[in-house]
Amino acid sequence: MTDQELLDLNKEGLIPGPGEDEKNFIERVDFTKKRFTEGSWIPDAHWDWVRLFLDDVFDVKPLYICAFYSNKGLTPWQGAASWIEGRRLNSVQLRVRLKRGSYLRMYRREEILAHEAVHGVRCGFNEDRYEEFFAYMVSDKKWRRVLGPILQRPWEAWPFLLCSLGGMFWPICYTGAALWAGLGFCRLIKGHLKLRKASNKVFTLLGCAHKSRAVLFRLTDEEIERFSKGEDVKEYAKMQNELRWRLIRLAYF
Repeated sequence: MTDQELLDLNKEGLIPGPGEDEKNFIERVDFTKKRFTEGSWIPDAHWDWVRLFLDDVFDVKPLYICAFYSNKGLTPWQGAASWIEGRRLNSVQLRVRLKRGSYLRMYRREEILAHEAVHGVRCGFNEDRYEEFFAYMVSDKKWRRVLGPILQRPWEAWPFLLCSLGGMFWPICYTGAALWAGLGFCRLIKGHLKLRKASNKVFTLLGCAHKSRAVLFRLTDEEIERFSKGEDVKEYAKMQNELRWRLIRLAYF
């Protein structure tokens, strides 16, 4: 794979994951493009704003995300879901009501699409510690950008809901709900602080906010932790020989 081919794929939202070699990456790219071209998905016009926005935020214009409208299997609070198998994005599912442009009068279709596109672009990572932080960075409202990542996995909402419902009959359950929420807030604050420290470390090297954010978006959880603790980004980058870091050096260093 030539440098230009790698750069073009990066821009199109096809990014090598951690430890993914060229052979496996090409196979994933071929699978993704074939599935996209052979299927019938949401109108391309629904992606126009999303691609421009994600290009501005993370330097990526996802072209091959298979998105469709269906309510099947979505919980009441879910506007959409990304279905990822292994390192491959199978599809993005959107609520049928989003065809009209919004869901629950709170979420625009473009915002939800951008959120799920982040998961789709990073499907090769299989990392969950900072995944929702990146996904919520594209939210319209500041409070969602700050509070949205409190849940890292869908099941984490259930203990709080069950304890809250149980509190109607056994007041002690409210204590469990409060403790669960408190742990979530502590993890949330810690995550924001570490991301900011890592971002500042990358920015010190590159001197450009757009490039720094793009690099951060392409890092693993472990790398974010390392840089947040002060590890030298330039020296670390020099030692990496995997395809993902070849791309990062080509595009942003």
